[in-house]
Amino acid sequence: MDEQTRRQRWKELEDRTFEQAGETHPESGEPAVRWLTSEELDELRRDMKEASAWARAELKRRKA
Repeated sequence: MDEQTRRQRWKELEDRTFEQAGETHPESGEPAVRWLTSEELDELRRDMKEASAWARAELKRRKA
């Protein structure tokens, strides 16, 4: 799949997601649902890794 096709497909998915949500933010009027940026995804993954490590350590501590 070339870059142009990929971008078109992404736009179609994004538009469908907004249509399905059908809601807008009450103050800004922006769609209430949006795709996360790559930076936001990276940050989310990092946070989830940290939380998972903390939970495993906490469970191990409680078992001891």
